[in-house]
Amino acid sequence: MSSLGDLKARIIAETNRDDLLDDLAGALSAVINQAIEFYSTSRFWFNELRTTSSTIPGNEYISYPAGIRFLDGVYLLVGGVRYDMRPQTPEYIEGMYSTPIFGQPTDYTSYLTQLRLWPTPNISYVVVWFGVADVLPALTDDGSSNYWTNEAQDLIVACAEKYLYRDYWKDPRWENAAAAEDEAYRALKGKTNRRLSVGRVLTSWR
Repeated sequence: MSSLGDLKARIIAETNRDDLLDDLAGALSAVINQAIEFYSTSRFWFNELRTTSSTIPGNEYISYPAGIRFLDGVYLLVGGVRYDMRPQTPEYIEGMYSTPIFGQPTDYTSYLTQLRLWPTPNISYVVVWFGVADVLPALTDDGSSNYWTNEAQDLIVACAEKYLYRDYWKDPRWENAAAAEDEAYRALKGKTNRRLSVGRVLTSWR
């Protein structure tokens, strides 16, 4: 498996810039993380997330589960049956709470790092979350790795090289790197679409 250090070595070899070993060593780490952060909200086959948590009886709020970058939808499990929960505006939910009601939640709105449910859960319910996963595991040193340093290596390398050429070296070759980035993005999206089209189970982090 490719690590953060492997991506650095590849970028140094492809750009043939020795200053990435000393003067711009910090910049090299920064642009790799910048590239990953830029694409972290894009949906690929490897960053789909499905996870569960439980409501607290009498508490209208439930915290986002750890590891989710943004939310696609939530569902409620009741007796083994999955019910769609309807997204609403904060104003709508606030208005609904003009008369407090306890029961099976049917609607929600996002508030900071929580969902506000309506009605207020009367018992503990299992909530199923679907969304895009955060960057996991985190890249803490050159030996660490994740899907971004492996399956998305071509994309992240090309994007990082674009940042280096454009922002640090003021070199017009950033356009070549941008073209390579676009090619890698389309290839990765193509692989994602092929996996979805055949109905394969998507990978997720828990």
